[in-house]
Amino acid sequence: MSNKKPVTSTTDLNPELVLKYLKEHPDFTEKALQQFELPTHSTSQGTISFSDRKLASVNKNLAETESKLAELIQNSTDNSHLFECCHRLILALLDTSNTISFITALSKSLQNDFKFSNHQLFIFADQQAPINEHASFIQRKTLEQQLGGIVSSMQPTLGILRQQEMKLLFPDSHLTIASAAVLPINDKQPIALLTLGSTDQNNFRAGLETTFIKLITDVLSRLIPARVTPPVPSRAQ
Repeated sequence: MSNKKPVTSTTDLNPELVLKYLKEHPDFTEKALQQFELPTHSTSQGTISFSDRKLASVNKNLAETESKLAELIQNSTDNSHLFECCHRLILALLDTSNTISFITALSKSLQNDFKFSNHQLFIFADQQAPINEHASFIQRKTLEQQLGGIVSSMQPTLGILRQQEMKLLFPDSHLTIASAAVLPINDKQPIALLTLGSTDQNNFRAGLETTFIKLITDVLSRLIPARVTPPVPSRAQ
């Protein structure tokens, strides 16, 4: 004979066990609620049945899915645009033959294709000398003494910089810049430092995808030594 106690009334049911069972068997729960068309709660427009609530839930999930899909499409479009910009930049740089043409092609691409009107390229050399408004030769030691870890780091620095750092990196436009990217250009040794500035403080931030940034810096690390001629230190008389 079985020792199980028969259920004689609802008071014999354990609510916690019932809820646990329902959570562990969502298919059963859904079928049961659909069968009984249980009302869930009341609003100013009356009682809402389970089917209405289910429809609202489906519509909400559909809206979230559409939003995520739109985001994926936008990301894909943005990535495609960035790839095209990188492609044009590489071709333009390969067509250069000297320092001036190289710096001009780089600035033109950063400003017109990537929309970074605020940018500076600091090329490390023994002799300091300006190239144009967006580039200059500078001793790495000097820049490192002024900026510290930003220069010595092997990884990009993205985000909001201190005003003194902004002033050194963007001497002509530091007051308008809200966020920046400081990109070390290295091969076997440090070669240069590229800075990009934005008026939007959210444009550059920690955790930002840096695939295309790395592509640009990798290209520059190969082409700067081949296309750019550093100034010759003047000899003492």
